[in-house]
Amino acid sequence: MDSVINFSMGFDVCAIIICAVIMANYYSVRRIHTRTEKFFQGLMGSLLFSALTNLIYVVFIYAGNIPQWLFYLSVMIMVIAVHAVGIIFMLYVVSECYENRPLPKSFTIIAVALIAMTGISIAVYGFHNLMPDSAVDIIIAFMYGVHYVALLTGVVYVFANRRVLSLRKQVNIFIFIAFNIVSTIIQTFTSAQVTAFALSVAIMMIFATLRNPKDEIDALTQTFNAPAFRDFIRLQISSHRSFLLFVTGIRNFTAINALWGQRAEDVIKETADRLNKITDKTTYVYRTAEARFCVIFNTRGQYEKFREKYIAAMCENFMVGDAAVPVDRAAVLISFPEVAQKYSDIESILKFYRDRYSADGEIIEATREAVESVSRREKVDYAIQKALKLHSFQVYYQPIYDLKTKTFDCCEALIRLKDDELGFIPPDEFIPISEDNGTIVEVGKEVINEVCRFITQCNPQDYGIRFIDVNLSVIQCLQPDIIQDIMQTLRGYGVPRGMVNLEITETASAKSYALLQEHLNELHSNGFTVSLDDFGTGFSSVEFLINFPFDIVKLDRSLVWAYMSTHKYEPILQHYMPMLHSLGTKIVAEGVETKEMVEALNELGCDYLQGYYYSKPLPKEDFIAFLKENNKSVIG
Repeated sequence: MDSVINFSMGFDVCAIIICAVIMANYYSVRRIHTRTEKFFQGLMGSLLFSALTNLIYVVFIYAGNIPQWLFYLSVMIMVIAVHAVGIIFMLYVVSECYENRPLPKSFTIIAVALIAMTGISIAVYGFHNLMPDSAVDIIIAFMYGVHYVALLTGVVYVFANRRVLSLRKQVNIFIFIAFNIVSTIIQTFTSAQVTAFALSVAIMMIFATLRNPKDEIDALTQTFNAPAFRDFIRLQISSHRSFLLFVTGIRNFTAINALWGQRAEDVIKETADRLNKITDKTTYVYRTAEARFCVIFNTRGQYEKFREKYIAAMCENFMVGDAAVPVDRAAVLISFPEVAQKYSDIESILKFYRDRYSADGEIIEATREAVESVSRREKVDYAIQKALKLHSFQVYYQPIYDLKTKTFDCCEALIRLKDDELGFIPPDEFIPISEDNGTIVEVGKEVINEVCRFITQCNPQDYGIRFIDVNLSVIQCLQPDIIQDIMQTLRGYGVPRGMVNLEITETASAKSYALLQEHLNELHSNGFTVSLDDFGTGFSSVEFLINFPFDIVKLDRSLVWAYMSTHKYEPILQHYMPMLHSLGTKIVAEGVETKEMVEALNELGCDYLQGYYYSKPLPKEDFIAFLKENNKSVIG
């Protein structure tokens, strides 16, 4: 008997030491006390208490002369402690399965029922000294039955939510349950108190799977950090759950930081504090970027309650020292899986709305359009890169009609992009993207090279073409080596400079007026003609027309159509035409589609007409065929 008692005491002492070491390590670092973390704390505490009461019970048995009432009290405390471990373990396991979500109502009912049955059975057991042994055995069996039902409940919820738990965590939970069952069997047949030791080893394994606060907590705000957010979102997505993601950021933080320096961090910390105060116990705040925070909600109702508090909380002044700091906020609500389906969709949505935020404090509810738009943009971006690599851009040519000679003596080169996956991509879609991603310079070079190849291979000048319009983007115009590049390309193909007319839009001057003027003057002095494209769509001014060496001005189709449909535009164009001619420029009207437009624009004084009335843009082979058919009078 003494050997069994000593054996039991040794195991209980080991269990106490293990529990103490785990708790010392657990509390040695600062943690965010989530619901699950609190249940784990309760599990550690109940197991340590159970080991202590086991040890006291064994010591009392070994002593043999303990007062009956004290021995009885130790037995009751030990029974309560042992069965509390099972209940608290069940709470921890289910909370782990429903991290950041309310516990299901079904579990709440089960938990209350098991706690009540445990309490009643322990209370009845308190009178075991007045009962026959058979009745005591039944009560003990019932208590353990309730205990194992609690463990089985945990198993059921783990299995049902296995997608949200790592395999290692699942294994450790099952090991805890297995150790509990095996140690109980050993204890029943040998009287050796090994349960506390077995469970302390199992809880040590569970402890190893807990989050490391140093890895997941933001040092400045003590909220969860970006890696923790990424892991949790991906876990939510992989488990096919519906949830709402609220993202809020400070749009003017760069200005705040520039003004206040390191003290600007006070605004970040204050934002985190306010968000923490208005979120409930199952809703966590994540700092995912310098001035961006995220909150995850499981239901619309949960979000609506937060929304009211958020608007009120963020309306209050932010202070840096004694100074009030104006904070310009942006906020977006993203629904999973209705709007976003994968982690990368979040950044896509934020990119989409970056320049679309309206009033400060307004919360935008993201739509699927945001994801699809950015996804489309990324695909177009890839198509541009691929076309540059494979030299697969195409150039079409739209003839321009000379009203004086009644021939097509020039044309406009228009770039086209056709992708195997996306099909035809309109220029007004891929050119802005190319300008944004910095490939527009290379795209422009592709056009000039292709035009030069066309001139040398197809000889359009033999069919009446005097020059070809080539569009230059704003970014191309401002390149320091643009003139040398263009001249070098033309020399390489043996193309005379007069065969290429360079077009810019009037909005180009907004980027760098002086530099653009310098480059265009140099191009003009080197024998290039220069056109102003899309005239009438920007901020036209007489100074702009005077100071830039334009040989041709192209009236935008919107202005042409407005002239044809609205009498108010008649005096405007009637004023423009003599002014432009007096500056020595030729005038091209774009967007001509009807005979009535031809007659009206001819009477107005236009020099050239361009539009679908004559021809749509054509591939080079079709364009040459068009010239052969329509320029017979000038073909030798």
